[in-house]
Amino acid sequence: MKQIAVVFFVLGIACAGFAQNKAPLFPGSKLLIDADLYKINKELMVLNNGTSIKTSDWNGYLKNLVSDFPASTADSILDGLTLYYHEWDKVERMIRFDADRNPSANYNGHSYICFSGFIKDKKVIPFVKFNYSGPDWIYANRIKLVCDDETFEYDSLRFYTIATTQYVSEYVLMPYNAEMQDLITKIINSKETIIRFYGDPIYSDLVVTNRMKLDLKEFMKTIKALQ
Repeated sequence: MKQIAVVFFVLGIACAGFAQNKAPLFPGSKLLIDADLYKINKELMVLNNGTSIKTSDWNGYLKNLVSDFPASTADSILDGLTLYYHEWDKVERMIRFDADRNPSANYNGHSYICFSGFIKDKKVIPFVKFNYSGPDWIYANRIKLVCDDETFEYDSLRFYTIATTQYVSEYVLMPYNAEMQDLITKIINSKETIIRFYGDPIYSDLVVTNRMKLDLKEFMKTIKALQ
C-alpha cells in the first residue's frame, strides 16, 4: 500500500509540474501553449490541440482577429484556422486560408477537398475547394461524389490550374452555400466518400481521408463563429 501511495504521490507531482508548464494562449482560452518549448524557441507557440502558431502571426493578426470575441468563440475560430495554412495579405488587409502545407498533412501533391478563402474585417468568405493533383493534366471540367449511398454531380465547372516541377493541380472553388453546407456535413459523417474528377475521357478518384474530414469539421466551427 505504501508503494502504491508513493507512486500516486510521484504522479501527482509530475502532473502538477506538467500543468505548470502550460499557459493559456489568452485569458480564458482552453488553447494552451507549451511554455517549456516556448522558452527554447520564442518564434513558435506549440498548442495542446496538436497545432502551432508562429509568434509573429499571433502578434501580427491572429490576436486582433479574436480579440473582440468571448474566449470560447475565439477558441472555436482558432481550432479550425490553425489546422489550415493562413497568411496575412498586406495589400488587401485580410487573412487568406487554404489547405495545410505541412508535409505531414498529406495535402501537397495529392488530390484533396478543403476550405479556401479569406477573412476580412472579422467576416469569413469561405469556398469549398475540390483539388485534383497528379503527375499529368486531366483537364477536369466536372466532378461526381459518391457519399455512402448518395451521389452528387456538378457539371460545367471552371477549374484553375497550377503546375510545379513535381506535380500539377487543377481545382475548382464552390461557394459555401446551404447546398454545399449539407454536402460537407454528409462527407464528414460518411463511412466513405469518393470524389471523381472527370476530364473526359480521363478521370481521377479521391477517397476523402479522415484528416480531411476532421479539418472540414473543425473549420465549420470557425465559419459559424465568424458569420
